[in-house]
Amino acid sequence: MSRPDLSIDRITRSHDNLFTSVRLDRLAERREDPDWLRTALHSESARLVPLWRNRSLVTGSGERQRAVYLSPAEIGLDSLSQPPTLLGTDGKRCFFVVSISDRQREQVLAAHPEAQFLDLRLASIDMDAKHAGVLAYAKALHYWQYRHAFCGVCGSPNRLQSAGHRLICSNEECGRQSFPRIDPAIIVLVTQGDACLLGHNGSWPPRRFSTLAGFVEPGESLEDAVVREVFEEAGVRLCDIRYVSSQPWPFPASAMCGFYAEAASRDHRASTEMTEVRWFTAAELEAAIRADELRLPPPVSIAFRLIADWYLQCCGGDLETLVRSGGSWRPREQARRQS
Repeated sequence: MSRPDLSIDRITRSHDNLFTSVRLDRLAERREDPDWLRTALHSESARLVPLWRNRSLVTGSGERQRAVYLSPAEIGLDSLSQPPTLLGTDGKRCFFVVSISDRQREQVLAAHPEAQFLDLRLASIDMDAKHAGVLAYAKALHYWQYRHAFCGVCGSPNRLQSAGHRLICSNEECGRQSFPRIDPAIIVLVTQGDACLLGHNGSWPPRRFSTLAGFVEPGESLEDAVVREVFEEAGVRLCDIRYVSSQPWPFPASAMCGFYAEAASRDHRASTEMTEVRWFTAAELEAAIRADELRLPPPVSIAFRLIADWYLQCCGGDLETLVRSGGSWRPREQARRQS
């Protein structure tokens, strides 16, 4: 099947990707209102999203895993190294993200002994989509603030403004303003007839295969980036490209633009980046997964969504159920971290 069609419309289909379900009013009109921010931060509806060393606070495991939000009283706002950043409101609660110190981390864990700070990429595998999206939003803003602590023009320290959504150089003679930035990237499932193309990067765990991807370079359109990356990584020439959906990807600061592409032929080659490249029919992919000869990226990624939707269109199968039946991503990843 060369051009699988999705079953959802073009407006809503990105909502199937994790981290996109951030149903918050971001309250952009309130970011310059210090009185309103002060009142909101000290209200009963205020909830803090704590980040420690870029890790998120969660509790539970598997399908019971959930985000842990704190009240301002649990942190001590006066002891924070920088002001809380406004995320927005869901109509009931007003969310702010805060960066906490090692000492504050110990205080938080003492108050929440069932919780732990985890890498969001692993912790979000089974998390409710809304709260995974809130944590991803918080993580992306925190990373931008951390990476731009100093002015890129004169080197002076930057100051947070606009409730954490703007940085201003503290040097009055410079006064450069900075705003949150993301790195656009393309991710593409290449198909040819009844097969899809997957590759293995030498830096990945053994047997991990995924779609092809890469950053958009200056002066490129998204489509140009798809053509270039596919040829650079796999030596494959394309004859058709179709946009599918997008996903915020705060690992560390990307926006993933997903595509399907049709190859002119099945000619391919490995590269310095993709050390192994293989074509799989749906039946071959299923057999490789059942034999644990191939491991796909976790379902939090648009890479998995592209493969899963293609697999569904080809044979009507549920790829996520298939992968979990052979051993879920979580035990495999935990075993790898403990080894």
